[in-house]
Amino acid sequence: MMTAEIFNRSFTPAPDATIHVAPLKRPPLALVIAFGVIAAVFGLIVWAVLAQAGQTPSMQGPMPFVIATLFGVFGLYFLLTFINGVVALNTRGSWGNRECVGLGRSGIVLRTQGGAVDIPWQEVTAVRAMHTNTESVRRLARAHVPVLRLERGDRHWDIGVFVLDAAPVAVYAVLHYYWTHPSDRAELGTTFAQQRMDLQAGVPPTSLAPGVTRYGA
Repeated sequence: MMTAEIFNRSFTPAPDATIHVAPLKRPPLALVIAFGVIAAVFGLIVWAVLAQAGQTPSMQGPMPFVIATLFGVFGLYFLLTFINGVVALNTRGSWGNRECVGLGRSGIVLRTQGGAVDIPWQEVTAVRAMHTNTESVRRLARAHVPVLRLERGDRHWDIGVFVLDAAPVAVYAVLHYYWTHPSDRAELGTTFAQQRMDLQAGVPPTSLAPGVTRYGA
């Protein structure tokens, strides 16, 4: 549970004074470094190919530039991934600039590298625990990644379960509960709600108010 004074200083302020936050994990440092190394290797290949252009019979004509362009595209992809990873290492490790899925009395709060989104409860049309590529027959053979999907009309946001730095089942249960129980949203932003969330996540609270139970209990 975080107050507005310390939450997401680099993002649009949250609409509620106090919100409950499920932060996103920092990417593995080794993976980020690996992307950087791969990007550098592709860059060296591009430089070497262009340096040899026109120097030998096999490097005459447009072929060197075609090869350089091909490796350059792959290199650019890994470079952008590396940059995103470096940014995520910083933003997901700082409470003052926290990427997260949050909720408060007004609605659901999303703060990611893609930007800041606030979804009022009355505009939420679905909260789903699902897998990607299950809604299209043409994509059934592709990777199926478990995600938390939030929908507003014809738009949706997918949060990978592996990215959540909180119990995914608990995050889904809490969001779905408050979406389907408008009368209980008044408790959001209070320690009562936080204690219930802790119970849902299997974290024993240090103190427990009378009558506090898990969601749906």
